[in-house]
Amino acid sequence: MSASVRVLVVALFSFLAIILISFFKVALEWEDAEQAFYSQWFRLGYDDQPPLYTWLQICINKILGLNRFSLVGFRAFIFSATLFIMYKFAYKVHKNENLAVLSVLLLFLIPVFIDFNFRRLTHTSLMCLFSLSLYYVFFLLMENKSLRNYILLGLIIGGGLLTKYNFALIIPTFLIIPFFDAEAKQIVWNRYFFISIGVAGLLVSPHLYWLFDNTQYVSELKMSMAHKTKSVANHTVFSSLWAYLKSFIQLSILLFLVFAVAFFRRGIQLKQQKWNSLSKLFIIQFVIASVVFVSIGSSKVSERWLLPIFLPFLVLLFSFFQFKKITVWIKWSFRLFVVVLIVQLVRTPVEKMLKIDSSVHHSFEPIALKLDAFSKKQWVLPDVTYAGSVKFERTKKMVFSSDDFTLPKTVIDSSNAIFVQKEKDANLEIIDSLIGFGEAKEALYFGVKKK
Repeated sequence: MSASVRVLVVALFSFLAIILISFFKVALEWEDAEQAFYSQWFRLGYDDQPPLYTWLQICINKILGLNRFSLVGFRAFIFSATLFIMYKFAYKVHKNENLAVLSVLLLFLIPVFIDFNFRRLTHTSLMCLFSLSLYYVFFLLMENKSLRNYILLGLIIGGGLLTKYNFALIIPTFLIIPFFDAEAKQIVWNRYFFISIGVAGLLVSPHLYWLFDNTQYVSELKMSMAHKTKSVANHTVFSSLWAYLKSFIQLSILLFLVFAVAFFRRGIQLKQQKWNSLSKLFIIQFVIASVVFVSIGSSKVSERWLLPIFLPFLVLLFSFFQFKKITVWIKWSFRLFVVVLIVQLVRTPVEKMLKIDSSVHHSFEPIALKLDAFSKKQWVLPDVTYAGSVKFERTKKMVFSSDDFTLPKTVIDSSNAIFVQKEKDANLEIIDSLIGFGEAKEALYFGVKKK
């Protein structure tokens, strides 16, 4: 089996596995539920993420309808495309098919990649694809500085910025590298590079205009970032730096352990090092990310935030080592892939069998059934996860969420709405309830506005 065919097989099996796994779940993963909710409308901004993923989801829903396949199939396609781009990028760097295949297979040693990206992530998954594509096109430009490649670079930069705001952490790396690398200097200091900037600017300008024209949204965005990073005013540089380093170690620990064992067992040996473009990019990116997290006073850095930023640098590992039996590495890495795939496939059924509770085991049909009695009223759920899950149960019904701060306030007619709340509200007349719902055994109250 050739290298490219092997990668296509891995990508195809991953695609099918992600879809199959979803049918073992009674309810949607929470990010899929978010997309079921937000894809009801075309907007220039949604929640605390840029809009590209939802725009693409809307297009898919228009073709396939809102269903499990349209939601999960899109995620599965992105995941599979990420594997293929990783292969293309690794081959571009090393000009070796075996190393390119191994780069793909070793992705399954990154816990957050297979546990979160494989099973539930949306925006982060798409950012992984754009991040790898950015590095691939940048190295493509080292060989061919054509107008086509510069336009492609601009499309990737614009698409990445419209996928997640933290894609902006990657851009300075490519603006700084020309000062330390002659090949990179020729790319950035090329007249066509302004075309890349223009294309990217054209793509992001509608969202940026909307963003800065909505001060309330920007305020909500800042609060969301502060909450997620647990930023505190009295932070120390050490605490923020440790949070960042700890997350980086957790992201890559299995890879380093495998390579360490292989080194001591003499399966690999160190190569004479050269400061190539990719190693310089890594140093710059590592420093930029650390400075940003320290400067915002972050006391929490999630591994999934670092995943798309550092995913391309898996390829860099192969610059440090010489493999004695690369075919053996590929054989055992492929077996690892199969094992990981089987574990992911049986995980949800086994959880059910062992009575390990999870949110995906609880259908939102009971909520939808109660709301059916108010079919002529607007349905307002407590948050976007609930709203998207109910929308999935009743695809023809428009559903709203109380925490959707990008929705114009005039859209919800409170005099003709049924509100589902997790706590009783003095302004609502409670007319029904659902006690002990879901994994958290929450009490839900159905109420209408008091006259």
